[in-house]
Amino acid sequence: MFLLGVGDDGNGRAIVSYGNPDTSKNVSAYVPGLATALDGDFADGTVRRALQTAKGAYKYNHSTAFIVWLGYDAPGFTEVGSTADADKGAPAYRSFMEGIQATNEKENPHITAIGHSYGSLVVGTAAREHGGIPGVDDIVLLGSPGTGAQSASELNVGDGHVFAASAGNDPVSWLPARSGLLGPVPAVLSNMDGDRWFGKDPVSDGFGATRIESGDGPLPMWLSGEGPTPAHSGYFDPDRNPSAANNMAKIVAGRSDLVTTEEGR
Repeated sequence: MFLLGVGDDGNGRAIVSYGNPDTSKNVSAYVPGLATALDGDFADGTVRRALQTAKGAYKYNHSTAFIVWLGYDAPGFTEVGSTADADKGAPAYRSFMEGIQATNEKENPHITAIGHSYGSLVVGTAAREHGGIPGVDDIVLLGSPGTGAQSASELNVGDGHVFAASAGNDPVSWLPARSGLLGPVPAVLSNMDGDRWFGKDPVSDGFGATRIESGDGPLPMWLSGEGPTPAHSGYFDPDRNPSAANNMAKIVAGRSDLVTTEEGR
């Protein structure tokens, strides 16, 4: 376990890696979402997700490092509908990934950018800049309310290198477009068109990503007793969502050829 960065700016900064990102062939950096801060929940939950994925990837390739990147102020519940925090965080993430590429000792490292929840908007915003995210070969979007893009091609990693997962019981990935929620277009019609709060649904047929198998995930709290949105937080957990966790481990380890997929919606 490596502590790559820590600070008290804003809601706190922390960059933690399982595996050495300078010497590993495969390096991934995961951006967390809503309400993530440098606190007990970060230590108990967010960092655990990194460990779970690192363990899964290790089965496919031992030369793997998995990073959780809290290098920005994730929005709270009152700010999560705005792109402001993603706009601020994206340049910092691009800079960090450029550093990962520069310091890695391998001739051609395999680098993956992963965004969960609002973090997928940070990754999408960074990827849509000219030239994409430095060094990144694959992008994984988990429980995404949209990336700011209308198609996977806007993320600058080439065909077949954008992967998305959306569990059936994850309410965040079903957030309708703003017009569907606030305007005259009913939310159900907005969902049918594949529009989300921050652009096209990454698991829709029209977006053009590879939808990795992630099943339905756990039921909501009042039915499962596992918290308010366990399907949204369960993508990394091999017990809660084994298909999503295993597929993500394969991509992180450079074995995306082994992923199982499901149809877009």
